[in-house]
Order: sequence, then structure tokens, then C-alpha cells
Amino acid sequence: MKNIYYFFLISLTTISCSVQQADYGKNVKNFEKISTIKDSIIHTFYLVGDAGNLDQDEAYHNMNILKDSLSKASENSTLMFLGDNIYPVGMPKKDDKNRAFAEKKMDNQISLSNQFKGKTIFIPGNHDWYNNGIKGLKREEDYVIEKLGDKSAFAPRNGCPIETRKINKKLTLILVDTEWVLANWDKNPGINEKCDIKTREDFYSEFEDQLNKNQNRTIVVATHHPLVTNGSHGGYYSWKKQVFPLENKIPLPILGSIINLTRATGGITHQDISNQNYKNLSDRLKTLISGRKNVVVVSGHDHNLQYIEQGDIRQIVSGAGSKTESAKAVGANDFSFGKNGYAELKISKSGNAEVSFYNLNPKKSELLFRKTVLGTEEKTSKDYPKNFSEYTKASVYDSSMTKKSKLYEFLWGKHYRDYYSKKIDVKNLALDTLFGGVKPDRAGGGHQTKSLRLETKTGNEYVIRALKKSGVRFLQAVAFKNQYVVDDFDGSYADKFLLDFYTTSHPYTPLAIGEMSDKLGIRHTTPELFYIPKQKTLKNFNETFGDELYYLEDRPMKTEENPNKVIGTDEVILNLAKDEKYKMDEKAWIKARLFDMLIGDWDRHHDQWKFEAKKENGDVIYSPIPKDRDQAFSKYDGLILSLVMRIPDLRHMQGFDNKIRDIKWFNREPYPLDLAFTKNSSEKDWLEVADFIQNNLTENDIRKAFENLPKETQDKVSEDLIQKLLIRKGDLKKYASDYFRFLERKVMLTGTDKKDKIIVTRLPNNETEIKIYRLKKSGEELESSKIYSGKETKEIWIYALSDDDEFVVEGKPKSSIKVRLLGGLDEDKYTVSNAKNLRIYDYKSKKNNFENKGKANVTLTDDYDINQYNYKKPKYNSTLVMPNLGFNPDDALSFGVVGTYIVNNFVQNPFSQKHQLKANYFTGTKGYELAYQGIFPQLTGGWFYGLDARITSSHYIRNFYGIGNETVNLNEEFGNRFTNVRAKELGVSPSINWEKNAVMFLAKLNYETLKVDRTDNRYVSIPGIVNADVFDTKQFGGAELKFVFENYDSKANPKLGMKFDVRAVYNMNLENTDRNYTSLETGLGFLHYLTTNKRLVWSSYAKAKWLLGEGYEFYQMATLGGNNDLRGFRFNRFYGKNSFFQTTDLKYEVGKIKNSILPLSYGFFGGFDLGRVWNPNESSNKWHNSYGGGFWLNAVDAISLNASYFNSSDGGRLVIGIGGTF
Repeated sequence: MKNIYYFFLISLTTISCSVQQADYGKNVKNFEKISTIKDSIIHTFYLVGDAGNLDQDEAYHNMNILKDSLSKASENSTLMFLGDNIYPVGMPKKDDKNRAFAEKKMDNQISLSNQFKGKTIFIPGNHDWYNNGIKGLKREEDYVIEKLGDKSAFAPRNGCPIETRKINKKLTLILVDTEWVLANWDKNPGINEKCDIKTREDFYSEFEDQLNKNQNRTIVVATHHPLVTNGSHGGYYSWKKQVFPLENKIPLPILGSIINLTRATGGITHQDISNQNYKNLSDRLKTLISGRKNVVVVSGHDHNLQYIEQGDIRQIVSGAGSKTESAKAVGANDFSFGKNGYAELKISKSGNAEVSFYNLNPKKSELLFRKTVLGTEEKTSKDYPKNFSEYTKASVYDSSMTKKSKLYEFLWGKHYRDYYSKKIDVKNLALDTLFGGVKPDRAGGGHQTKSLRLETKTGNEYVIRALKKSGVRFLQAVAFKNQYVVDDFDGSYADKFLLDFYTTSHPYTPLAIGEMSDKLGIRHTTPELFYIPKQKTLKNFNETFGDELYYLEDRPMKTEENPNKVIGTDEVILNLAKDEKYKMDEKAWIKARLFDMLIGDWDRHHDQWKFEAKKENGDVIYSPIPKDRDQAFSKYDGLILSLVMRIPDLRHMQGFDNKIRDIKWFNREPYPLDLAFTKNSSEKDWLEVADFIQNNLTENDIRKAFENLPKETQDKVSEDLIQKLLIRKGDLKKYASDYFRFLERKVMLTGTDKKDKIIVTRLPNNETEIKIYRLKKSGEELESSKIYSGKETKEIWIYALSDDDEFVVEGKPKSSIKVRLLGGLDEDKYTVSNAKNLRIYDYKSKKNNFENKGKANVTLTDDYDINQYNYKKPKYNSTLVMPNLGFNPDDALSFGVVGTYIVNNFVQNPFSQKHQLKANYFTGTKGYELAYQGIFPQLTGGWFYGLDARITSSHYIRNFYGIGNETVNLNEEFGNRFTNVRAKELGVSPSINWEKNAVMFLAKLNYETLKVDRTDNRYVSIPGIVNADVFDTKQFGGAELKFVFENYDSKANPKLGMKFDVRAVYNMNLENTDRNYTSLETGLGFLHYLTTNKRLVWSSYAKAKWLLGEGYEFYQMATLGGNNDLRGFRFNRFYGKNSFFQTTDLKYEVGKIKNSILPLSYGFFGGFDLGRVWNPNESSNKWHNSYGGGFWLNAVDAISLNASYFNSSDGGRLVIGIGGTF
């Protein structure tokens, strides 16, 4: 057995071994010594990373080679330092003793550009954050800007995450501070203060948006942390590192390899790519880049030179500016070099990109590797018809896509399916004559709809949107943000099912909405229906566009005819907080929103709006422009679909009917926007707007609007929609009143990023008045005032935002309204004379003035999520009830329900409370089980309280074969039920828990009552087998401590991972306190691939348990047998005071199955288990083993199913399970 482990250890060491000398992939036999780019070079990047040790003479002297190359470079070039610019801890304060050393390191780097005609840019790395976080980063930024005399020399600026620069008409540079994503924001108060991006999700959205905007350009993405690396940060180590894992200090053979294995699999530091935070960053960015052929990523971090190809990812690593570490060329086209060097990236006019790597040998600098990174494909030109007939008969779907059986329609609904395959007469559209000729600009980045932006000769913009949506794009954007699945899902059943689900939307009703909007004065886009054939004007877009039905829409934008600026939702939110001059036209917003409710358009999230900025009397007033009316008049029928739509995440997707089923849930998506944009409105305002709509949208207007639908679809369905619309219009005031009152329950108010004064006055009759003033040199200026009634309002959250603000809480009456005051970053002043139902939150690390806080509940914390205003924070509470089925041999079939209630209040980690109640009934024994679990997250980090409770009637709990390591298998003679044990249970366990990333800690108190049944014809009931008092009711009290570290690259289909767990339990019989014991258990396991393609994976897990003391019952002993240890034996096959087991598996991935319900990968595995138990007074040297194998299926790395057969001395056992970890 020992030899086997040595074999695996050597295999793991070999597969992850890296080298310092130049290493080339198997396809790199020779590389071009002379550049292969034939057209003109438009820009050259000189890439140097991790140069923060250039104070050392040798490293600085080596850089003279690069300095010479830079002196010869043209002005169309950029010298880019890729982070870790100052080792070891960034830029100290000016009075720090290490400041001079830090400045010398920076000066030596800056001096390289003395004779350089191009631009010099520094981006930050993790070490640049290590001196007071963003404060130290700002010091470094200021120093670079001052020395170079260029404000653009450091990017991104102000500690923000992303900055985009258009180098020229063909090239865009996206600069990303990846440490911003990885850093602990709670330790960086003030982070994002000067940034438009406030959340990590907003960063990923912005990154995707920039990729889309620059899709017709070559894009260079500069990050400190590489998305892929085959150096030490990627789990590859030199032979020397296997012996000296701790900075060349102490030789630790074998142990060194184990240390490296732990680092590679555990992801203990977020600077290694196996860390969950780093992996999530890498996966998200790789997924967004995948599918694009115009992006190259340049990074530092690993102290070597690398070129890596992985799918569509082209990764350049140049981190050998002043430090060195080995690396490995893993892929067939890869390259690595573990000594000092730099990279040169040339971009040509046609979009070709070529990278060259050079060493920094003072004797002779040489070209190490050259590769064409991006190449422009030669497009074969096709001839398309120049002239089209005026009309074409066309449909959205082919008829084969809408033919469904009666059973399918009963279960999943009929929807508007017939209209999708119905042929209609529609005009053909020639783009070369449209508006005098348009040219396609770029494809849209929508998550369902395929769109293309068109530009006229005068600069106006239009969009064509295909009526046939994409199921694959939806899955990619919503369900699989961390892996690229477009190719896998294309043509799968899941893709086809989503295409069918889209038929719940009427394809042509958007044509009716514009005319109704005009009657109400709601600005809107105006869709026109066309058939657009493939044509020469589409150019390369003919590959994905043309020969189908499209809506042509104007794009809201600033034009000569409409000089007002048009912006998106996020910019509006930022501006409203920035200055009091920015205001929302609240009545216009209410009108647009009530119109949404009228036409049943539930899909009104933040990305579905544009806003026109009108200047009035020195103010900027925002008026909404709704976009994308695809979900209006939706139809969700069918038995299964109707039930599925009751799930909380889908409950807002309500079909268009006479009545709105639930006004609260219908508005779930725009709810945060409604809170933010109607802060000053009253119920009277909502009712006045509803009255306006009722009086200004007549039945004749509605009928005339529906005449815009294709004639082939103007039928009884259209008439039905009209009748329902009229009924809903009649009820609009009720909907307006009901929704307003719901909005009043939880109110979120803000000041501005300037000085504000907020006065909270408690009034009689359970009312509270909120006044917000701007503090100006001229005095106080009232910006808003509103009175809230405790009958309707439960909570008010008031964010003062930035600058020095004042809070005053006054008035003697009591109020049931809980008010939360949030001061923000600067020095805030609090004067409180009535502290009842008041909570104050402010920064712990910032100075504040609590002149008179009274008995107010004050929480000082640097928790980012608590202090930061996020308009998306308010969420609904939700309830979900689901059926629960189960089976075991004794209790037979069980059925019941699981009810989950989630509370979302102010503290959300990720919710405020979670309550789950499970009730089961066992048909075989007429027994029952009731279980409760409560989770209560706390203010700080990942801490939460837990409460578990359970009560059961008599039911199956375990197997029992007797105590000992060599007990006899009784099932062959007496049957499987003979060893079953039944018991009644009651237990309550409060706990304190902490969970974050890969770590879980638990401290729990236990109270348990258990009574074992004396069941006839059971082994446990035979006199003398166990103590007779075991059948009495036992009461136990105790405590438990548990720690688990668990890290995997994928839980469902891991190829790399580690698990370490420790558990200690103290238990006492409360009726006989002398009977007590302590149990200790610990386990350790690793997963690691054994081949470079990661198809062959080794995993091993070992665990030991010890019982200290003698006061335990048989059902509290250590046991072996079951799915997780000795897989060839039944559960609880062996009982002992101590136990140990070890399992080892080899798993191989054979291939993939694409055209199935879900894309599947599949393979087989083999395993071997070894273990035994120990008991006092038992002399046994026997080790039990089981061996076997089976096959596994994995669906898109999301869920795994495995089936196997394991053999043992007891015979064979079939094991079926879900999951791919230990």
C-alpha cells in the first residue's frame, strides 16, 4: 500500500513539475525568428511585470536591454508595467523609513522610459495593495503621475476596477485591477468612493459591455492576475521547490511535495488560481471572453514568461521583471521560461497580433519564442441578391418546432405557439436604401435576443432585433456565468425547450404597444416588422444575421432633433446621489410603471430602461423611456408550467389575464427602482396617474393599436387580449393603491454626496416625518419632506452618503416605524433626543461626532455591504412549499412537505433569516418526522446563528451487527431487516457558525432524547447483545466543535481539490452524568489530475475517529460501512471505539455526449477502500477492504450521477450517488 502512495506522489510531482529553461508545447517544433505580420504595425506593447525589485543592481542592469529597445520604439507604442511594482508591500507613507527604498524601485522602472517616445502605464498588482490597501495604492498612483507628468500613467485610477482606452481606430486597451476583485473590502473603508462601479457584479457587467462595444476592434486586456497560468500560482513547481518549499531555507523532501500538493489543491491564499475567489474571477472573465476571436490577455503575477492557449483564451504572462520562478508549457501550443525577460506584443492594421518573448541576459539577449496570437481569417465573399421582392411569406419558427402532442400541451401549455410557425406577409428590408443607406455597427450583447446596431450616414442609430430568440445565450448569461457552454448547449434538448418556452410571449404584440404609449405621452421605441434577407450590406454579419423576421427600432439617443442626453439606469442612480440638481420625473415614472401593469409587462429590470435628461431651471430632470416590451401579454398555461411559476424566483412571471394575480410579486423586478424613483410621491399621485390612463386610453385607442398586428394574427386571441386589457384598465386604481401601500412598507431614502442635514421627527398618531436639507454656504435648503404612517410603514433606511452630514432625531411620541440611519464615509454628526426604534450605522475606522446619541442602538463597522448604498438591496420575503419523497426498507415509502420561509431585511448574508420546516409520514409504520432548521446571519462577516430541532416517531436509524472488527454478516441467514435498528428521537441544537469561501466552523450545543425500539426478530433485541437499559429513554446533553476546509475546482466534477475536517463532540447522559464521553475525528483528502489534459484524476481520503471515555451507547460508537468509507459493506457494518478508513479512486473521462437533455461528459472509475475498527479487549489484526468501479455522468459541471459495484468479504454492493467529491 505504501508503494502505491509513493507511486501516486511521484506521479503528481511529475505532472505538476515545472522548469526554468525555455519549455515548448508539443506543437511548437520551430517558431518564426522573423515576424510573420505582413501589413503595417499600428501599435506595439512592451510588457514587463513584477518589476518591484529593480532596486537590486543585477535586475536593474539586466533591464538596460529593454531600455535600449524602448529608445528605438516609435510613439505608437506603450510600455506597460503589469503590477507588483513595489515589493514587498507597496508604497509607504512619506515619513516611513522604507519610503526611500520604495521610491528607488519606482524610479528605476520609470527611468526605462527616459528615451521612450510612447506612453508608459502602470497597473496595480496585489503587492501594491499591501500598504494600507487603497490608501497605499493612491500613494503609488500619485507618485507615478507626478514623476511621469501624465495623469493617464497609472490605471485604473482612484482604486477603481476597470478603465478602457481607445488606442486608435483599430485597437482598444482594457485595464483591470484584479486585486480589487480579490481584496477584502471590509478592510478597505472608502473603497469605490470615487468609482461608478460599486459591486463586483457591476464590474463583470462593465467588462462584458466593453467587450461588446469593441467587438470590431482588437482588444488587449491587461490584468495583474493571469486568467490561466502554469507557474507556481497555477500549481506547477520545480523539482527544487519539491525539496525546498519554504523559500530555499530548509530541505524537506517528500514533505515538500505534500506542502506543494496542499497549496495546489487547497487554494489557501487568494493569490493562487485554485483559490475559490481567484478561480471565480478567472472563470467569469474567461467565460465572457470565450466565443470572441479578437481578445488577448496580458498579465504578470507569476515570475516567468508564458504563452498559453486555452479555447478562445490567448494568455500572455510577463512577470519576470525582477524575480524568477519556473513554469511549464502544458498545452500543445504553449511556451514558458523561468528566468528574467519581457514580452513584446505587436498589433497590425488588419487585427493580427504577434507576441515575442526575450530574455534579459546581460551578455546576450535572445528571442525565446514568437507566436501569432490573433489572426484575421480570410472571409470567402458570397454573392447575395441585390434586389428583393417587396414582400415575403415568413414565420418565426419552422412548423416542425411547434408541433406538440396533446399531452405535451396539457403539461406545458399551448402558449402562442401557433403564431410562431404561422406564415405572414411581411415587407422585405434592403439596408442599402434604408434611411439613405445604413451600415451595421456591432452585434448586441443581449442575453436572449439577437440584435444588430445600424448607423445612418447622419449618425443616427437603429437596432434590428430578431423575433427568434436564443435559448443558448440565455443559459450562458443566467445559469452558467462561470463556464462557456454555448457550443455544448447548441441544439440540445435544453436549448429546444427554451425556444419553445419563448412562445409564452406573443411575437407581434410589441407592434400594438407604441400607439397606446403615444396616447398616454410615454416616450418609447417604435418597432416595425420586416423580413431581412442576407445581403451584401450585412458584410460579415451575414454569418449570424439575415433570412429571418426582425423588428427595426430607433435607438434612444441624443440627436439634432432631440438634443437631450439619453443615459442608462445606473448612471441615473449615480447622478441622483451626486447632486440635488438631478431629479426624477416621478409622475412620468409612475405613468410608465402603471402602463407596465396594464399590459402585463413584468420584465422591467434596470437594463430595460433609458432616461432622457431635460434641463429645467438649472435642474436636470430624468424622464423614463421603456425598452424591450417582449414580455407584455405573456401566456403561461399548462399544468406543470402553471405550478412552476409559483416558485419565488419565477413568481413575478405572471400571465396576462383579467386580473393581476399578485401585484406585489408581479413587480418584483422593478421594485428596487420604484423605491428609488418614487421617494417623494404620495398615494394621491399614483391614483391621479391611474385616473389619467383610464381617461386617456379609450377602447377605440386600444382596438386601433391592435390593428398594427399582422392581419394573419388579428383573430379571437387578439380580441381576448383587448377584453382583458379593458378589464385591467378598470381596476388600475386598485392596483395603483395596493402597490403604493406595499412600497410604503419599507422605504429607502438618500441624501447626496454633498453635505446634508436629515431631520427625523416623531409625531403623534404613530407618524414620522423625514426632512432632508442640503447644507450650503447660504444656509439650509429643503430638498424633500414626507410624513410616514406606522400603519403602513415598517422601516425607513436613510443613507446620508458622502461628505460631512448631520442627523437630528427629535419628537417625544413613540413610533412603531424602525428608522435606520447610515452615515457614510466622512465625519457625521448625530443628535438624538428620541432613540426608540432607532438604529445608527457608521464606519468604525472613521471619525464621527455623537454629540447626543441618547440610548440609540449604534453599530460601528467597516462592513462594506452594511455601509454602502445599493438601490438593489431591498428584496422580498418568500415562502416555498415543496413535496418530499423518500424510501427505506423499514419505513417503506415516506411522503411529506418541506416549507421554506426566507426573510430579507437589512442584514443580508445572503438573507436575513431562513426557516425550514419538514414534515414526513412513513407509510410502512404509520410514523412521522418533524424537523426544523433556522439560520440567522449576523452583521459581521460570515457568522450566523443556527437552530435545529427534530422529533420523530419510531423509525429506522441504522444497522447493527454487534460490536467488533470481525462481526459476522447476519443478513445472509436472517435477511437485511434483521440488523435494522429503530428508535424515537427528539433533539434541539442551537449553534454558532461561520462560513466563508472554503472554510466552515461550527460550535453547537446538543440536547437529544432517544429511545431504541425492542423490535421483534431484530438482532439488537436478542438478550445480551446490548445492555437492557439501552431500550429505555435516554436524554443526552453535549457540545460540538467542527472545522471543515473544503476546496474544489468543481464540486460536481472536480479534477483538483482538497478536504480537511476536524470534529470534537462531548456527550453526557443527563440522568447519569457519570456516563459521558468525548469523540474526536479528523479527515484529510486530495484530488489531483494525473495527465495534462486532466482526464485522469486521482483522489484519496482518509479519516480516523477516537472515543475517549466509556460512557457511550452502541449507537454513539465509531462505525464503518456505507457509501463514504468501505463501499462494499452495508452501512454501520462494524462498530468500534476507534476507527480508521482510507479510500482511493482513479477516475477517467472518456468523452462527451452533446445532443441530449443536457450536455453530458461521461467516464468510468475504479476504487479501493481499506479500514478497520478497534475495541478494548478485542484482539484483531484484520483490515477490511473493498474494491470495485463503475461509471459516471456529469451535466455541464453542475451535477454528477455515479453508479458503481463494490465487492467485499460480505459480497457485492451496488452504490448509486450524486456528486463527485469525497
